[in-house]
This record gives sequence, C-alpha cells and structure tokens, in this order.
Amino acid sequence: MAKFAHQFFVAFFAMIFLLSASFVSAQEGEIIQSLTIAGNKRIDESTILYYVKSKPGTVLSKLQIRKDIEQIFSLGQFKDIQVETNSRPDGLEVQFFVEEIPSIGDVQIIGNSKFETNDIREKIGLRRGATFNEHLIKESKKEILKAYEEKGFFFAETRIETNKDQNNLIDVVIRIREGKKVKIEKVRFSGNKAFKDKKLIAQMETRAGNWLSFLDDSGVYQKDTLKLDLFRIEGFYQDNGYLRVKVLEPRIDVNKKAREIHIIIPVEEGPQFRIKSLVVKGDDTIPHDEIIKSLRTKKGDIYNVSQLREDIVTVTDLYSAKGYAYADVNPITKIDDQILKVDLSIDIDKGKKVYVGKINMLGNLKTRDNVIRREFRLKEGEVFDGSKLKRSKQRINNLNYFEDVKIDTQRGEDQDLIDILTTVTEKPTGSFTVGAGFSSVENLIFTTSIAQDNLFGNGHRVNLTASLSSIRTDFNLGFTEPRLFDSEISAGINAFNRDEDFLSFDAQSTGGGLRLGKNITEFESLSMGYSFENVEVTGVSVADTSEFLKNETRTTSRISPLYIYDSRDNFLNPSQGWKHVVAFDFAGLGGAKFTRSSYDITYYHPLVGKLVGAAHGRINFAEGYGGETLPSFERYFMGGPTSLRGFTIQDIGPKDSDGDPVGGNKALLLNMELQYPFTKSLRGFVFYDRGNVYGSGADLSSTAKEFDLGEMRNSVGAGIRFISPFGPLGFSYGIKLDRKTGEETGEFHFSAGNAF
Repeated sequence: MAKFAHQFFVAFFAMIFLLSASFVSAQEGEIIQSLTIAGNKRIDESTILYYVKSKPGTVLSKLQIRKDIEQIFSLGQFKDIQVETNSRPDGLEVQFFVEEIPSIGDVQIIGNSKFETNDIREKIGLRRGATFNEHLIKESKKEILKAYEEKGFFFAETRIETNKDQNNLIDVVIRIREGKKVKIEKVRFSGNKAFKDKKLIAQMETRAGNWLSFLDDSGVYQKDTLKLDLFRIEGFYQDNGYLRVKVLEPRIDVNKKAREIHIIIPVEEGPQFRIKSLVVKGDDTIPHDEIIKSLRTKKGDIYNVSQLREDIVTVTDLYSAKGYAYADVNPITKIDDQILKVDLSIDIDKGKKVYVGKINMLGNLKTRDNVIRREFRLKEGEVFDGSKLKRSKQRINNLNYFEDVKIDTQRGEDQDLIDILTTVTEKPTGSFTVGAGFSSVENLIFTTSIAQDNLFGNGHRVNLTASLSSIRTDFNLGFTEPRLFDSEISAGINAFNRDEDFLSFDAQSTGGGLRLGKNITEFESLSMGYSFENVEVTGVSVADTSEFLKNETRTTSRISPLYIYDSRDNFLNPSQGWKHVVAFDFAGLGGAKFTRSSYDITYYHPLVGKLVGAAHGRINFAEGYGGETLPSFERYFMGGPTSLRGFTIQDIGPKDSDGDPVGGNKALLLNMELQYPFTKSLRGFVFYDRGNVYGSGADLSSTAKEFDLGEMRNSVGAGIRFISPFGPLGFSYGIKLDRKTGEETGEFHFSAGNAF
C-alpha cells in the first residue's frame, strides 16, 4: 500500500510539472472553445467529464485544471494524466490524455480439488473488475498457500499467470499443485509436570497419525483445530485447579524431506488451587444448606471451573422450578496466591416470580395444536417451572411426529409473564414399507406394513402389518387413541391372525383384543387389556407328545394388567433414564387356564463423551392352574435380535427328542451394551448377552428345569441402529461364547423397532 501511494504522488507531481509546461502555449484567461478526453478504453468519456469542472465557454484556469486532474485521479482508474492546450483562431482547445490502470478480467483457478473454487476466490484480492496491481499477485499467492497449510498441505504450490487483452483487461490464471497432506508424526509438550503428555493429548482433537489415519483423516495438521485444542488444554488444567495456567503458542516443525510435522506445545502450569470456603449469599427462597447440598463443588475440593459452571446451572434450575425464571446466579471468587486457596461465594438475585403467559405453536402444518398442547406440563396462568418446561419438550419429542422441536421463552405483555413458543418441524408419520431379511432359521423373511402414527393430525395410530417367512405368517391390524378426548386415558383395539412354526409344533391363532390405559404420574402408567383367541396346535409327532405338547385346539380368554415406569429422555434414542415394565396375563375366563408374569428393566446412562451405557434385564414365569398345564403355545422361547443375540430359538431352552425347541415356563435374560451415537439417527453398539429358557422337556442338556444362573448361554457382538423413514431398523451380528456341537458360530440379525 505504501508503495502504491508513493507511485501515486510521484506521478501526480510529475503531471503538475507537465501541466505547467503545457500552459506555455496558452494564456490563462483565454476562453475554452473545446475540451476532449483521449486514451480511455474502459472508462466512458462522460464519466470522466463528470468530474472535470473546466467546461467549454469558461475561462482557462491553471488552478482549476489542477483540481480537475486530482478529481480524475481520485477515481483510482488511471496511472497517468496529461493536459495539452492549443490556441486556434476559433478559440482554445483543451485535451486530457489519460492512461488507464488495467482491470482484472477473467480469473481462472485450475488444479484445486481439496478446496472449493469459491472458497479460494474469497481469500484473494484478484477479482473480476477490480483494479490490477502487481502486489495483488504476491498477496494472493501468500493467502492461497496459507489456506492450504492450515489444512495440512504444506507442499502446495501455486503459479499465477497474467495476459493483457486489447481492452486493457488482464486475464488471470491461477494454477495450483496441491500435493499431499503432511501427517503429524509427534505431538509433545514442554513445561508440563502435573500431567504427562499422553493425558494432555487425550484432551485434543489434533493427534499424531497412525495406521488407521487413512480411514478418518486423523493425524493431519489443521490450524483451526489446533487453536481450539489449546483452549481445551487450558480448560483441562483449570478443571484441575491450575487457575494461572498459560498454554503458549505451539511450535510447528516441518520436516520437508521426511514429509512430517512435529508439534511442540509449551505450558506454564502454575500452582494448583483448592476451595477454602464455600458460601451462598443473597436470597433464601431456597435454604442455603439445600443449595450447598445440590452442588458438586465442595469445600476443600480442587477448584474445577467446568463443575462450577454446571453447579450454577443447577442452582438456576432450582429457582426456575420455583417460578423465578430470570434468577441471576453469580459465582464470586477471591484467589489467594499465597496459600493457593480460593474463597467462593454463590451470589443469588432471584428476581421476580413469573407466570406462564401465552403458549403458542409454530410449524405444525398437519398436527393439531391440542395434540402438542396436551403434552405440556405447564398451563397458561400458572407459576413458571423450568423443570416442567424441559419435561414438556421431552414429551413432545417422544411423540415422534417431528424432526425437530424447539421451545423458546420471552417476556410476555407484563413483566411477570413469560410466553412460550414451540416451533416444530414435522416429519412424515405415515409409511408404506416392504422389506426383506434372512436368518438361518426362517430363511427369507418378507415384511410389509401400512402405518400412520398421526392420523389426520389427531395423534391416532393405525397400522396393518404382515410378516412372512418359512416358519411364520403373521397379520395384525391395530388402532390406538393415545389420549382419549385429550385426557390421560388411552384406548386401543387390534385383530390378528398368526401362523408360526416353532419347529417342534405349529400354532395358528386368530383373535383380537382391546385395551384401556391411564397415566397415573408423570412417568407412570397403568393399563388393562382383554384378548380372545382361538389356537390350533398341529405337527406334534406321536413320539414327542406330552402333557403340554400335543395336537389340540384351544381358546384363551385373558385379561392383561400392565404397569410401566418410563423416565427415558428419548424413546427412540435414549441416553439416560429408566424403564420398568411389570406385566401379567390371567387366562381362564374361558378356555385354557394359566398365568404369565414378567418384569422388564432397562437403564441408560451417559458415560464418557457421547458414549452411552445400556443395561436390560428380564425375568418371565408362567404356569397353569386348576389342574391344567401351561399350553405349548404360551411357553417362552428365546434367541434373536430382541432377546439373546447370536442364537436362534433352536439353540435355547428345553428340546424334544428330535432336538427341536419346546420352550419353557421360565426365562432369564440380560443384555448389556455400549452405544455410540454417530449422528442423531445412527448409533453403533457392542453388546454382551446372557440368558436362557428353563422348563421341562426331553432334552435339558443346555438348560435346567428350574431357574439356574449357572445354566445361561452367552454371546458378544456388534451392530448398528438407525432411524429410517420407515421407523427404527437395526443390524447386528452375535458370536456364541459357549458354542455347542452342531451349532453355528454366530448369527446375523435384522430387526425393525426399538431394541428393548
């Protein structure tokens, strides 16, 4: 820029000198007869004349001519301007001779594949129509190479070619040779004493390359990522009490011959601080002792910045639950560098109690307002409660009608009112699906369904499903009203026809049922169902006929009470919470007499980062009464994607003399998973499963008649689950840990629906 200014002033004063010389042949005070512009190619003559105040018919003035030159120069489009005057019989002729600065024409970028062309254009000053200057070439090269270096391309090269055309436009061609990314060979620290390099590197995204780097592009230097890593390291130290820590600018050593990068990060740790005192000041709406108990930060602990931030949120939520939505909670610290202690006080200004103003909906084009509104745990006019607002969002999400749910709050018409705006993005809730799968037992599995989870936007659910394979033919039609007349009562009805080959027998059942349910607390519900069905059992050989296993036709009429406690944060992709299910069947209102009972428990808990731990257990027990045995079609079977993975029903429980499963009247199951959400709708997982079915049968070699924790089958494996437009789908492969003679090593499973 300084060079350009220097050239400007040299040219300007040279023109003033030439101007003075040109006036030798003209006398100041003569009348200008004509005034013309010469030498311009791109800039219109009318544009230049607009800035010239000397006009035909006016008196020639050296001062005005100088001003005219200044005005033309101010356009920034000319590098030389000269003025000549000629006296003629009919008057004075004035002519401005201009030499334009070239402008940039076409700008071509060639050879870039790692950067978008538009991204490169934004970084350089070479743009079509801009005034061309040589310094732009050097600056553009510098910016391009800088951008490539920040992405790890330290050996990128660029060459810029220019070509001037007849219109005084300079076309530019930028040729880029990107080369390959340079891998990070080593990351190390200097000055660190409290933590080893390995511990600090664990806080960073920037890592040295390894043999898996080609899969995820790890081990590549990126300046922005490293800059964030410095803040992460600083935050890690502060969370461990090192409040005076300084993470200095890293040194980047590039070995061009070996094509390697070494990163050295200097650290000045400083001393570690502990909490000397912890007090709460200000409002006592919530007793101070209760607030201190709710804090994870305790007196005598190492000072932890992140933990303190979480504690502030906790205190804010406590006040929000009491209606003080705008409570101001501030941590005040006094650091004593002599004794390395921190006095900490939590200062609270609760503000005014606020009430719920208007609750509005936005974005629900199909779903009716009342379907969303009835999930709110808050009502207009009542005291605001932040915890109820969070729960409301969870409930709306769990409807599974929306891709996204946002709840915003803002001050209402009065200062003590808070309005709530719920913005939803609807997703398709109706589906028609056709699918196929394969298993070693069922061979080809064909499924199809027509379902609508939000019929006419009223929240009604209707579904017709069919599943066909070599051992089963299932049809089911169901309708559910989850909130009868917007109340807490649910109702449903279904009809079914099932034909299933259990290998030791075939059962064909036809029937239907109805159910009523009610939410009794925020997380608990009770329901009662009734079903009637006719079951025909065939395919039992004479040799395998027993008291419970025989060819027969039976009817069952049963009532089924059900209790559910469900505090999971998300029904489709939970990361925390419990689910308890206690179920009973009492049959005997007509036909077969038996009872069935089960207890299901599932727990989700966040571990490290995004990693989620999940545990699921189930216990089943059934028996006949009134002198009857439990029918074969009511016995328990296990093996498959939603029970014991890695096994099929052929592998588990009592068997007949031919080695076919006959089921049992008792079952135990344990599933443990580590889940990692790659995206909102995709999770990978690894698992350990353990379980078995117990009861009577000709062959109990792999089980027992009664519950026996020592007789349980085991498997490990991995899989993925994802939310498709057709609902939750999953694929997994389980490997038997206790494979027996004649069994497969493992099994591949396909599942539709939730895991547990």
